[in-house]
Amino acid sequence: MNYMYMFVVGGILTDAFGRLFDVIWGGIKWIGRLLKKLFQGLVDLFVGFFEVIYALIDGLLYFLYKIGVLAVKLFMLFFELAKMIVSLFVGFARTLASLVYVPRSGSGNGYSEMLGKIFTAMQPLKLEPIAYILLFILWMFTAIAAIKLLSSIRIGGE
Repeated sequence: MNYMYMFVVGGILTDAFGRLFDVIWGGIKWIGRLLKKLFQGLVDLFVGFFEVIYALIDGLLYFLYKIGVLAVKLFMLFFELAKMIVSLFVGFARTLASLVYVPRSGSGNGYSEMLGKIFTAMQPLKLEPIAYILLFILWMFTAIAAIKLLSSIRIGGE
């Protein structure tokens, strides 16, 4: 009978401690819910504050990125413009350098020799300035026509 008494006392103690721990666990859960209710507003305030700070930093970095993109595009534009101006001046200088014709002996045909004789015969007439002016006008009309042709070409073939 002694064993039976121990089982009954053991069952009572087990039930008592189980209920005690249930009450303690219920109290801990209640305190946790209370703390959650009390501090949820504060946590929401902190989260909202840091979301605003993050959005400001994100916007500032995006703005700086777009300024960098704009700077690169402007640099590319000015670089291409400078290349175009340099090529225009080089073409102009080469054209002016090619305006002078020096007759020399031919390469086996009689045309160069004949042109040399014509230039020698026309030296007293002093037509070089008129020839330079006409060649310059021809070059300018060619350059303007080339620019008009290039500007009329659209991207995409339309």
